Amino acid sequence: MAVDQRNQKVQKLVEMGERVHLLVRLGQLGDSELIALSAHVSELDKVINAGFGKKAPVRESGLCPNCNALFEGSFCSGCGLNIDEFFSNPIIVCTSCEYVMEAGDIFCGVCGSKKGE
Repeated sequence: MAVDQRNQKVQKLVEMGERVHLLVRLGQLGDSELIALSAHVSELDKVINAGFGKKAPVRESGLCPNCNALFEGSFCSGCGLNIDEFFSNPIIVCTSCEYVMEAGDIFCGVCGSKKGE
């Protein structure tokens, strides 16, 4: 039984830490130690996202931004994505963790930062 309560406590500490990180990024907490910890978490997010290929796609790379297959011309031979159409739209990257966001997103799905902040 005590193991279950410890697991619940750890989960609540994680939830609390995520909330504190969000409040620091929103400028609602000004404690210098929390700001430093939050900055470190944001840097870790960048490294993690880069490791998962979550960085802004570049047409010149020749890799499809949807499936990572090599493409030539206007369509990906792996998934059929219209490459011209994809790159004609602006690519939105989270300023906090560098995750590629969807056009309709208001907040980053990885770190919770508001688009454009």
